[in-house]
Amino acid sequence: MARVTGNSLLRGISGKIGSITVRQVGNQTIVSAAEGQKRGAGSPKQQEQRGRMHLARLYAQAQLLDPATKALYATGITTRLNNARLVAITDFMNAPVVTAVDLSGYHGQAGDSIRIRATDDFAVTAVLVRLYTPLGKLAAEAAATLQPDTSWLYHTLTAGPYQPGTRIEVEAQDRPGNKTHWSFTL
Repeated sequence: MARVTGNSLLRGISGKIGSITVRQVGNQTIVSAAEGQKRGAGSPKQQEQRGRMHLARLYAQAQLLDPATKALYATGITTRLNNARLVAITDFMNAPVVTAVDLSGYHGQAGDSIRIRATDDFAVTAVLVRLYTPLGKLAAEAAATLQPDTSWLYHTLTAGPYQPGTRIEVEAQDRPGNKTHWSFTL
């Protein structure tokens, strides 16, 4: 697929020309292989990507059936993502990213805090924090809460491990269920 800019010859044209298809999407001209063109099976990575894209289209289709969810995705419309369907597809294709974890408020005592910064192309919907003992046993697990500054804050409910080998795991999730993991060992 190619995007054509500044070419007055193809501006406004839609349809099949030989073995290519020209279509207008918004203010862009898109040129791609004509429908029905046989393409090879592709490499395993290409097949995996095609499968993910198929699932993304199904996800977007299902999300747009609910007017409230469609309106929610419509809030993400930009010049590049010019409709709610494209915003939903992009959201499905991209997992959130944990950009920072501030452990300065954690000392193994009840009420200590861990601040997490996580971003997504649309929205991070949940952040989960797990604390493991040096022997790998789960000591605590709870959801962090979203703060007004868009960070996420986890408060320990009880005293927990704070010694060399203690592992802290953070999991960020977005609307489609994509998850990203971050791990740190003291």
